[in-house]
Amino acid sequence: MPPEMTEAIHSFIATFANLDLSGAPILCIMLAIAAFICMEGIKLYKMIIYVAAFRFGYVYSHDLLWARIPSDETLLMIEVAVGLLCAVLAWRVYLAGVGLLAYQFARENTKDFFSGPFAVLLCLGVSILIALLAMKLHRAVIVVLTAVVGGFAMVNIFLKLIPVFPVDLSGFPAPTSPVWTFAKVFLSAAGVGIQDVREQG
Repeated sequence: MPPEMTEAIHSFIATFANLDLSGAPILCIMLAIAAFICMEGIKLYKMIIYVAAFRFGYVYSHDLLWARIPSDETLLMIEVAVGLLCAVLAWRVYLAGVGLLAYQFARENTKDFFSGPFAVLLCLGVSILIALLAMKLHRAVIVVLTAVVGGFAMVNIFLKLIPVFPVDLSGFPAPTSPVWTFAKVFLSAAGVGIQDVREQG
């Protein structure tokens, strides 16, 4: 194989092994996906759960192993394998998928307030509680979960987009402003209202 081809393949693998999602185009796509999840999550909730489970395995294995495994090829294989394992688990055990989605949401939105083993136990408790509720109130839990996950993600992604957007958005409030908390709650409530928690038919 020519050296140029080998170098291109290694660069491709390194990019995916250490995936950077901070560019404006990627963030805009993620913002659109978050909006769909918030407003229409009930329609494709199984796919959302499977993707969230894959992301859980991929991201957490990367965070745990990137400093210990110097080989990008090995790191990527492990990340994809763990991600697929979590996705299969979510496919076979629906409540596990709901729990993984709830855990990720809780972990990402409480990391500024809690850290260490307590944070992990707290998020684990929240995910188990939501999974148990899903056994009794399937549609209501899925609607609320997807609306809240999507609504919070929209605001969090937009805050990441502000400094890298081609147009100057520095006039917006600071990330710590209560305005953004209100926006998260408002979008989540709007998503719940649009999707409707009542059983259809």
